[in-house]
Amino acid sequence: MSPNDQDTRQSLLDTAKILLDEAADIDKITVRQIAERAGVGIGLINYHFKSKDNLLRIAIGDVMSQTIFEMNDQTAYSGLEPAAKLKEVLKELYSLGGRNEKLIRFVLSHELMNGNMQAPLLLIPLLRDIFQSQKNDMQLRIIALQILYPIQITALHPSAFHLYSGIELTNPEQRNQFIDVLIDNLTNL
Repeated sequence: MSPNDQDTRQSLLDTAKILLDEAADIDKITVRQIAERAGVGIGLINYHFKSKDNLLRIAIGDVMSQTIFEMNDQTAYSGLEPAAKLKEVLKELYSLGGRNEKLIRFVLSHELMNGNMQAPLLLIPLLRDIFQSQKNDMQLRIIALQILYPIQITALHPSAFHLYSGIELTNPEQRNQFIDVLIDNLTNL
């Protein structure tokens, strides 16, 4: 990819992130809006990303990855035990998702439907801190899946989860309790 292609691709990603932040409804974002705002032709979206949905999915994934990285790097969490830090990171992400429900449902449905396995990998450094040398890489990857997939499914279908568990995920206290129990069950040494 030439430097100009890389610049165009990055410009489209940056523009998509801005539009996602501004949009009240993700479905209202158009290819034309993205292209015009980025100052490029519409065809370049398909050239670089194959589709508008794929561009938006990548943009949202970048925002979430950056959020996890920043939270993992923040000194506010540095005094916490590793399991407590993981809980706080997940609570913050869930809270972020709650503020952007349509975005999260869009990303999660695409991630699950397309079999994207990158999100669980973001939890591996936190899990390494928790388990030290007690678990190997394969075991950590499985635990990451066991943590992330229930959270993803409950975020996609909060009303069904409420009927099943009695936990109302829009209630921060109940949501935090759900995360605490999930992490305690999976990280109990």
